[in-house]
Amino acid sequence: MTTPNITFYRANGACSLVPHALFKELSIPFTDVLMKWGTNGVEAADGSLTNDDYRKIHHSGYVPALQINDTVITEMPAILTYIASLAPERHLLGRSDIDRAKAVEWMAYLSGSLHGLGFGKVFRPGRFSEDEKQFSAIVQQGKTFVANCFKRIDGLLKNVTFAVGQQDTVVDFNLVIFWYWGLEIGFPMQEEYPNYGKLIRRMETKPSIQQVVQLEGKKLAFEQQ
Repeated sequence: MTTPNITFYRANGACSLVPHALFKELSIPFTDVLMKWGTNGVEAADGSLTNDDYRKIHHSGYVPALQINDTVITEMPAILTYIASLAPERHLLGRSDIDRAKAVEWMAYLSGSLHGLGFGKVFRPGRFSEDEKQFSAIVQQGKTFVANCFKRIDGLLKNVTFAVGQQDTVVDFNLVIFWYWGLEIGFPMQEEYPNYGKLIRRMETKPSIQQVVQLEGKKLAFEQQ
């Protein structure tokens, strides 16, 4: 299979860490376009793209985005599904029809609920109200929602090694960034969500995760032996 020309638009510490880690895991070459948050929204860190320029690539101006030859792919479930297709021998969407359905279920939940309705409120309350007086209440609503999501995730990971099936899938990679964000907003992650923590500890033994965490200026959650 010939790897297409891939341009990857990402920002350090954002959810784009997930496809970044998968590209490293699978040794897939890509053109790296580092983005940052500017006064008018997401723009290229080197000044080569304004937010208006980037919105011609990604309609909402968010990261990540993939440009595959002349086609742009946005939204995390779609991006992770595409990356998994580049290494079919790894079965990163699972090995059975049930596994694949569960992987999609996980991705939809993490993207739409945990990220969109939870961390979206915590990090971007202005998306939910134009009244700045409401921001504090919105952030707290988001934190409560995130905590409930984490509790559900921890329950789903009880007595299992992998999120889906009997091997790593894109879901295991996807779960990493939310753990880091939980730590960033002050949640006692290891104390409250031990099953989730076991998965993250395992994922952090992967050179791909370690490399991307370092490249993006993050810190591993667990000490490596």
